[in-house]
Amino acid sequence: MIALAPVDAEQAPRHRFSDTSRSALRSWTSTGVLLALGILLIGVSYRMSSDGSPPNVYYATFWVGMLLGVIPLAAKLAAFGTTVNQRIGAIALLGLFTAVPKYLRNPFGPSYHDEYAHWRESVDVMSSGQLFPPNSIIPIVEYFPGTSALSASIAQLTGLSAWSAGEVLMVVTHVMTILGAYVLGTSLLRSARAGAVAALIYALNPSAIYFDTQFAYEGVAITFFMWALALTSIAARSDDRRRRIAFLSIAVTCGAVCVVTHHLTTIALLLISGAIAVTVTAFGFVRAHQRPYAWWVLLSGTAAVGAAWLVFVASPTVSYLSPYLANSVTQLSSIATSQSSGRELLAANVQPLWERAFTAAAPAAVAAIFALGLLVIARVRGKVTSATLAFIAIGAVYFPSVLFVLAPSGAEGARRSWAFSYVGVAVMCALVVAFQDRLPRIVIRFRKLISLAVLIVLLIGNVGAGLNDPYRFPGPFLWGSDTRSASAEARTVAEHIRLREGRVRVVTDRYTTLALAAYGELYVSEPSSDFPVWELTQTDTDPDTKLATDLAGATYDYLVVDTRMADSPPFNGDNYGSGDPLAGLPTPPSYLDRLDHAPWASLIMSTEHLRVYRLDSASVGTELTDLTGTP
Repeated sequence: MIALAPVDAEQAPRHRFSDTSRSALRSWTSTGVLLALGILLIGVSYRMSSDGSPPNVYYATFWVGMLLGVIPLAAKLAAFGTTVNQRIGAIALLGLFTAVPKYLRNPFGPSYHDEYAHWRESVDVMSSGQLFPPNSIIPIVEYFPGTSALSASIAQLTGLSAWSAGEVLMVVTHVMTILGAYVLGTSLLRSARAGAVAALIYALNPSAIYFDTQFAYEGVAITFFMWALALTSIAARSDDRRRRIAFLSIAVTCGAVCVVTHHLTTIALLLISGAIAVTVTAFGFVRAHQRPYAWWVLLSGTAAVGAAWLVFVASPTVSYLSPYLANSVTQLSSIATSQSSGRELLAANVQPLWERAFTAAAPAAVAAIFALGLLVIARVRGKVTSATLAFIAIGAVYFPSVLFVLAPSGAEGARRSWAFSYVGVAVMCALVVAFQDRLPRIVIRFRKLISLAVLIVLLIGNVGAGLNDPYRFPGPFLWGSDTRSASAEARTVAEHIRLREGRVRVVTDRYTTLALAAYGELYVSEPSSDFPVWELTQTDTDPDTKLATDLAGATYDYLVVDTRMADSPPFNGDNYGSGDPLAGLPTPPSYLDRLDHAPWASLIMSTEHLRVYRLDSASVGTELTDLTGTP
C-alpha cells in the first residue's frame, strides 16, 4: 500500500489534467460547431436575398448566423481562465469568421467598385511583369502598387488566379490586423485579456466585416498600419536596446509598406503616431520605462518615405484627395445653416427598422463606454500611460466623424475614418475591462449582461452603418448599384470591343464602366464639369462644340449605352457622377433613341440592353434626321 502511494500521487495530477483537456476539447468542439452553423446560416441568408425573400427574413437569418459565431469567441477572449495561446487561437478564428460574409458575397470575381480596379491592376501586373500600369477605374491606384505587388506575388507562388490570390491576401491581412490590435492592447495595458478585448472590439468596427475585407488597398494597408503602431508600442516599453531597435526597424518598415499601398491609411498613421509622440513627450505621465523617441522614430521614418513617394512617384495624390475634404466641409456648413438638406441617412435602403435602431444605438453605446472609461481613468489616475490616453483621445474622433456622414462628399471619408478611430475605441474598451474593479457596483454586478448587450449593439449597428444592402447581400439586377448592375452581357460586350476595336477610349455611364475597364481593358472617360460627357445621353440636344473637340482630341471615339438607365432611377442617385443633370431620375427613352439617328453616332454593335456607337465628333451640329431620313 505504501509502495502504491507515490503512484497514486502521480496519477492524480494526470487525472485532473485529463479532465481539463476534455473540458477544453468539448468547449472548442462546441465553438467549432457553432461557427460552422453560423457560416451555413450566412450562406442561407445570401440565398434568400438572391431569391427575393423579404428583407426582414434574410437579415434576421444573417444576424443569427453572425451571433452564433461571434458570441462564443467573444466569451473565450474575455474569460479570465483563457490562456495566451487560446486567446490567439480565438482571435485567429474570429478573423477568419468575420471574413466569411464578404468572401461568400462574391467568391468567384469582383463585385465591389474598388475590387474591379484592383483586380484589373493585379492582372496587368501579372501579365506585364511590371508595376504601375495605368488604371481606368481608379486612376490613383496606379501610384500605390503595394496591393497588386502582393497579390501578384501570391499568384506566382501558388499558381492561383489573380482573383483567388487577392482573396487569400485579404483573408490573411484581415486576421493579421485583428492580431495586431491584440498585440497593441496587450502592450498598452499589460494584460492579455485586455488586449483580447481590444482585438474583439476592433473586429467589430464599421469597416471590418465588409469594406476592409474587399480586394482593395485599404484592407491591406490597415494591417501594416496596425502593426506599425503595435510594434512601436512594444519598443517604447522595452528595456532591451536590441529589441527596441529590432521592433522599431520592423515598425518603420510597416510604415513604408503602408506608404506604397494606400494614401489615406498613410495619412492616418502619420496623424496618429504624431499625436502619440507629442502627447508622450509633452505630458507628465511619462515613466522611466517609456521612451517617447520610439514614436518620433516611427513618425519621422514614415514621413520621410511618404514625402519621397509623394514627390517622386505619387504627385497626383493631393489633387485626388483634396476635393473630398473641401466639399464635405462646405456641405456640412450648408447643413448647419439650413441651406442644404444634406444626406438622408440609410436612404434608398431596404434595411429593416430594427437594424436601423441598432445602427443608431451604436454611437450611443460607444459614448457610454467612453463615459465609464473616463470614470475609470479618474479613479486609477497614474496607472494609465500617456500613450494609452493618446489612443483614447484618437478614439474620441469617432464622434465628430459621424457628422460627416450627413454630407454627401464626406460620407465615404467618414466611414473610412472609423477603421482608424476605432483603434482608440478598442483601447478604451480594453481599459474598462482591465480596470473593471473600479467600475460602479451596478455595472460590475451586471457586467456580463451589459457586455453581451454592447457586443450585439456594436456588431449589428456598426455593420448596418457601413455599407448598404446591395453591397452586403446578393440579389437580382439593380440598375445604378455598383454590385448589382454588373452582368454577363456587359462583360461580353467589353471583351468583344477589345477583340474587335482594340484598347480604345470609351464614353459610358459609371456602372458599365466597371465591366468595360476591368474585362475589356478599355480606357473609360471620367465625367467632370470640364468634361461633361453626360451631354451625349442625358440631354435631348447635341453636345456643345467644346465637348466635341475634347472628345476628338482625347480620341474618345466610342459610346456605350445601357438602355436600362431608362427603366428606373439609378440606385446610387446618378449615372454620370455628381454633375449628372438627371440625377435621381431615369433617362427618358427618347434621349437614347435619338442616338440611332444622330449624324455623329453610328451604331456598330447591339445586344438586348447595350448599344455601342462609333462617334464622329466632326459631325456634331449637323441636322438630326428622323426615321425616314428627312431633316
